[in-house]
Amino acid sequence: MKYTAKMLGELTPAQSALFREMGHSEKFGKLLLNRGIDNREKINDFFNVAPTRLHDPFLLRGMREATDRITTAITKRERILIIGDYDCDGIVATAIMYKYLISRRASVRYFLPNRDADGYGLTIDLIDRLNTRFKPALIITVDCGISCPDEIAHAKSLGIDCIVTDHHAIPDITPDCICVNPKFTDQEYPFNELCGAGVALKLVQGLAGGGKRGIDEALKYVDICTLATVADIVALRDENRAIVTLGLERLNRGSNPAVAALAKSCNVYGPLRASDISFKLGPKINASGRMGNAKRGIDLLLEKDEIKIAEIIKSLGEMNVERQKLCTDIHEEAEQIIEQNNLAKNNIIIVARAEWEGGVLGIVAARLTDKYSKPAIVLSKAENIWKGSARSVNGINIVRLFTKFSDYLSSFGGHSLAGGLSVPVDKFDEFVERVTKYMNTWTRDDDDAAVMYDFDLDPADITLDFVREIEKLEPTGCENPPPMFLTNITTTSVMALSNFPSHIRIRAGNMNLMFFDGAALTEMLTSDMPKKLVFEFQKQDQTQKGKDTQTIKAMVKGFVPVPVTDRDYAMTLIAALRGDASYRDEKLDKIINELVVDRETFVEYYKLIRQWHGKRVVGIYDLYKRACENNSGINPFQFVFCAVVFAQLGILRLDNGYVKMDERKRTELEKSSAYLSVTGD
Repeated sequence: MKYTAKMLGELTPAQSALFREMGHSEKFGKLLLNRGIDNREKINDFFNVAPTRLHDPFLLRGMREATDRITTAITKRERILIIGDYDCDGIVATAIMYKYLISRRASVRYFLPNRDADGYGLTIDLIDRLNTRFKPALIITVDCGISCPDEIAHAKSLGIDCIVTDHHAIPDITPDCICVNPKFTDQEYPFNELCGAGVALKLVQGLAGGGKRGIDEALKYVDICTLATVADIVALRDENRAIVTLGLERLNRGSNPAVAALAKSCNVYGPLRASDISFKLGPKINASGRMGNAKRGIDLLLEKDEIKIAEIIKSLGEMNVERQKLCTDIHEEAEQIIEQNNLAKNNIIIVARAEWEGGVLGIVAARLTDKYSKPAIVLSKAENIWKGSARSVNGINIVRLFTKFSDYLSSFGGHSLAGGLSVPVDKFDEFVERVTKYMNTWTRDDDDAAVMYDFDLDPADITLDFVREIEKLEPTGCENPPPMFLTNITTTSVMALSNFPSHIRIRAGNMNLMFFDGAALTEMLTSDMPKKLVFEFQKQDQTQKGKDTQTIKAMVKGFVPVPVTDRDYAMTLIAALRGDASYRDEKLDKIINELVVDRETFVEYYKLIRQWHGKRVVGIYDLYKRACENNSGINPFQFVFCAVVFAQLGILRLDNGYVKMDERKRTELEKSSAYLSVTGD
């Protein structure tokens, strides 16, 4: 993985003077510049999150017509049906509309689809079933519907009026009804990045008449709208920044007991932050829809009884545990497929298994993309269709890729870095072959693939004062990411988590860092080899009010070895062969390209390693060091290569720190991904 600083130099004298005048340090000024906040007006705009930042809802096309029709339905006691989506955004959008219409004494019901039984989005069959069940005079869609002209036309043919509120991309053909969507280009609305719940909030603001009265009404629901705005990963700038800031303020004042109870169940203490929603609260609400029961998510937002809230949170927790287990199981199976078929050599990773649970494939694809720094597509089969999710990297627009091969797809959608697709069974094999072949002939600029961090930070600058100043960037998220830094580290101590041994804690200087799935790099981290960490600061303990020498919590986002000696490069080679780290430089490439190990050499090192059977070592590199104590002529690169291959084939195991050689194991070298990556066979 390549890491590139967004800002390499220092501020100009004029920039330094501006930021000092406005009460910001030079380092904080760099963070603002990296976010495009480069003048007085933008600085004032960034920090202005007053309720007046909620734009006039009637600048949205169709808003006046929508509010008039809904007001008529309320007055005439017509039956209104809200149809939402089953993710967090759809659940919250439904809750906002339902709570508001109930407050107006409307005759209103809501429906959230079951992902397994009803599929995604509106269908004609679903419209028929809902008409039979609810007999609505008016349907209001939230977070869905803009791509459903035929389904809306069918509803209208049944005598049902329809209002579509959505935030997804505008298709070539839109429904023939009242539509409210910030992405229409022929309107004066100044911000097009609202989530579905944000559009529902604007509808409430409009139904209350706009102006101050409309803002006051919208503020009653801005707390739960915050959940969706963060969880749906929309841009946290402009109106969304105001929504989330105002919503967090209210949540932290106890505006919603159900959300407070959910936060407590997630072990969130102290002020709730956007990151808490992203990684803890949001996934639990999303889990209800992913596991086929989105109603439990909306039940939480509508319930007031503490006992029932606790019961709902318990069930959401159980669903989330089930979701996590599914993700882990599918991820492990996907990794096996990748290793067995050497798919990591391709520029895109495509894995599929018929029985995988469709609701979690996006999460698995994201994990694969994070690990391999390549686009990943993960699919499962439903009847005669392979359906899946994709995640991509900078420089590769996944939807454009789908468009290029659209002849093979029955449907697809998404944006540059994430998407979904459906492939008929009879076209699937050719689709995989064509896409893989195309991507393998495509060259991506390394700079496009680089992970961007803000700037290098000297260890002496890592202080609690600086961490507290960074908090002024909150809420952070999409398009206002948490600051990420790179720093040099020397001596470290590493400890694996007892219940999750693949995760480790690192103590480096005055930082205590969590490194998920970092255990495989323990030898490199604890060695005397120069190294760098890319990291983000985490929410600090509330008790830390005193000196800058107190421990600062952080999260490792990347590891960069800086090998100097041959032994350093041997250690780095181990990580590269196992896929634990994607660091490469010219010398390491040269080592790999010139690495020649014939079968006689494999036999020689097999015999050498077998002498250590039953003895305690930390890892492969430690095994190499110990072997060198009795044999100074060992080639470090050949040794670690052979050891990694033996480990992948099951011949060598390091069980609880002890060397175990399985002399009965006989297998082909070609079954090792490390062997194939070097030999090219």
